Amino acid sequence: MKRNILFLPLLVSSSLCGCEQKSNNQTVIEENKELPVFKIETENHAAIESKEIYVNATLDIENADEYNDSNLSLGIRGRGNYSWSGTEKKSYRIKFDSKYQPVGQGKGKCKSWTLLAVHCDKSLLRTDAAFYFASKLNNLPFTSSSSFVELYLNDEYQGVYQLCDQIQVNKYRVDIDDTGDEEDIGYLIELDKNASEDVIYSNRGLSFEVKSDYQNQAQLNYITNYINQCETAIYSKDQESISNLIDIPSMVDAYIVEELTKNLDVGWGSFYYTKPKGGKLSFGPVWDFDLSSGNADSDTGDFKFSSYRYTYVGNSYFKSYMQQHTWYLQLRKTTWFNDLIKNRWKEVKGYAFDMVNHIDYMRDTYSKEFNHNFEKWDIFDQRINREPGTIMAIKSFDEQVDYLIDWFNNRIEWLSDYYDGKVSDVK
Repeated sequence: MKRNILFLPLLVSSSLCGCEQKSNNQTVIEENKELPVFKIETENHAAIESKEIYVNATLDIENADEYNDSNLSLGIRGRGNYSWSGTEKKSYRIKFDSKYQPVGQGKGKCKSWTLLAVHCDKSLLRTDAAFYFASKLNNLPFTSSSSFVELYLNDEYQGVYQLCDQIQVNKYRVDIDDTGDEEDIGYLIELDKNASEDVIYSNRGLSFEVKSDYQNQAQLNYITNYINQCETAIYSKDQESISNLIDIPSMVDAYIVEELTKNLDVGWGSFYYTKPKGGKLSFGPVWDFDLSSGNADSDTGDFKFSSYRYTYVGNSYFKSYMQQHTWYLQLRKTTWFNDLIKNRWKEVKGYAFDMVNHIDYMRDTYSKEFNHNFEKWDIFDQRINREPGTIMAIKSFDEQVDYLIDWFNNRIEWLSDYYDGKVSDVK
């Protein structure tokens, strides 16, 4: 297999093979022209039918050089909401019997990992791109690693999957302390309108699910009260009151990730918050970008949602879809928060262009495997979720990536013009 040596900017969101960091802040990456292959065999070839019950299985990892491995014991179950119930290509959560670091990915050995089908994203690269960009922003509490593998399940090819960290409390992931009997422990919570377990509600009707461990009702009451204090402060729009409770730099960075990608789901699901013991509430880690970056259509006419123009996060124009982040809606009404966004965008705009280069690199490097996925799943003319007509009219993987790259280039320039006062927003 042909191998080349590339020099790329230091990348913390992806790790496919061994890297040696250089003093000039570059990483030497030994380029692997083929994706690793994951072969999972369930016990007695049992079907995976549940999001709650793990099926016993083994994993062989091939085509990964020094990361090849075999007969790894794990459990596998379904994961996701629509990506589990509404699509033929399923997403999975895998849990190794012992802590493991597949293909050298992430910051350390962990039991739980995710295999995302990203089935309604016909470029396969939107969530990976968002993680790449977010990994450059130093104010977020954690950003998942990301790579791609080809998955075989019980000897049947399933397509290309995105391998990611599980969003959880862990020293290699969301590194907070959620132990102890006192009320002020570490908490990881998710804004989720479909929350069904360990649910807390804000006074203004938002539902959150506590994703970290807690020991007693007093702790649940504590984080509920803290969320409501944050909400009250945000609705007061007073910067000092908000700063006493919330880590504002994380709030700004999370906003920019969501706004750059124009993520449809920002206000109702897969939006996480982290509160360390004795610390302030942080926004993040970010997650789930398949319905973003021009890949969701909820409007018609000049102001359609899939356009690269106009802000979305905190823009009340799109209120009929009830998916904007209501806290950001209040913050966007303040001069001080908008000024923070403008100033931070100028600092991180270059990373956005790096992200576009990353998309192009991933397409060129793994074109064979990505195209193989669509030999299995011939879906270019199908609406899997909320893809706009412009997406469904594109009949090849390469053209899908071209669309995504063009969309991001236009989006970056439009946001820059908007923050410079050169173009107007829709209101």
